[in-house]
Amino acid sequence: MYYIYMLNKKLLKIDQENAFSTASAYVKEYKQAHPEKDVISLGIGDVSKPIVAPVIAAMHKAVDDLADMKTFSGYGNYYGIDELRQTIVDNDYRGLGISKEEVYVSDGTKTDSTNLLELFDINDKILLGNPTYPIYRNGAFALGREVYYTDCDSNYKMIVPNEHYDIIYICSPSNPIGIAYTYDDLQKWIDYALKEKAVIIYDNVYSCFITSEDVPKSIYEISGSKNCCIELNSFSKRASFTGLRCSYFVLPKEIDDKLFKERTINRFNGASYVAQKGAVATYLPESKILLEANLKAYKDNIKYLKDSFIKMGFEVVGGDDSPYIWVKIKENIKSFDYFKLLLNEISVVVVPGAIFGQSGDDHFRVSGLGSIENSKEAVKRIMRYYEEKN
Repeated sequence: MYYIYMLNKKLLKIDQENAFSTASAYVKEYKQAHPEKDVISLGIGDVSKPIVAPVIAAMHKAVDDLADMKTFSGYGNYYGIDELRQTIVDNDYRGLGISKEEVYVSDGTKTDSTNLLELFDINDKILLGNPTYPIYRNGAFALGREVYYTDCDSNYKMIVPNEHYDIIYICSPSNPIGIAYTYDDLQKWIDYALKEKAVIIYDNVYSCFITSEDVPKSIYEISGSKNCCIELNSFSKRASFTGLRCSYFVLPKEIDDKLFKERTINRFNGASYVAQKGAVATYLPESKILLEANLKAYKDNIKYLKDSFIKMGFEVVGGDDSPYIWVKIKENIKSFDYFKLLLNEISVVVVPGAIFGQSGDDHFRVSGLGSIENSKEAVKRIMRYYEEKN
């Protein structure tokens, strides 16, 4: 502890009580104390489908590439291999005016959402929703930044402020609430950003779950967005890369075409070659068929969970364009207390809403990324609990 005065004191602002790590530690302790219990998690953010065969084959080939200097790939691909960057443009941004040079490949959106702050002045005002994905808040603290909040309206969408902010984080489809912003919703934010000369960091990692016609698959479908929006995306949920790690973001040249490239050369040696070749293979026709089947299973699962919680008398939002639903607690207790109640009484795990901010403390998050079999068993236990309670 000699050097405590040298440490980044902003890290002390990270909420260590209402945190994923706190909930995970409690579940771990419960499992150790009750090894006979079959604990089912409805809070899981990880996937329950493996990486599909064509992608695995491509990564095997990539490993072989590294065994021969004729095909070896080493330093130099700081922004991602050209093949993947162009494939992303051709598939995800066709007709939207995005070039390969505006695409940066990385090792995870959690990393990207924080690293992008290095492009901006340390005194820039950062605006978050309440509730929000905690990584935005904690990542800003880690870099010595201050954050501010705007509440959500009755539709659980961030309220456009009257005062000035420099950087706005928007996640749509939303984690944790599970709702998605429409074209009209996003146009309001883009108009605000253009007026205030602000930048929107748009977390779009759940775009693969979008089914609603009034919800854009990319923010660059909206007029003015290239002048003020940086879009994040990932292969984690749509291709089961949660352990492999590969993501990308679009930084339009209208915002910056030089500074972040220089920053990246000095701070990042590039994402894994093997992971990137696997990402390229996710766009193969045979891969798309398999990946759509996986996504359909998740969509069916979250629909089942949403319908079930509504039938049990809960207030529920989300789940139509997202793998998450946001459920209001019936009892007059805080979310961590409810989380502990369900775990201790029926061995079911949900995510306490307090993890996402004070405004979430009367809710919990449920995920459809697990298996339908586990979801059905968990619903059965919750229904039985309330039947016996009443």
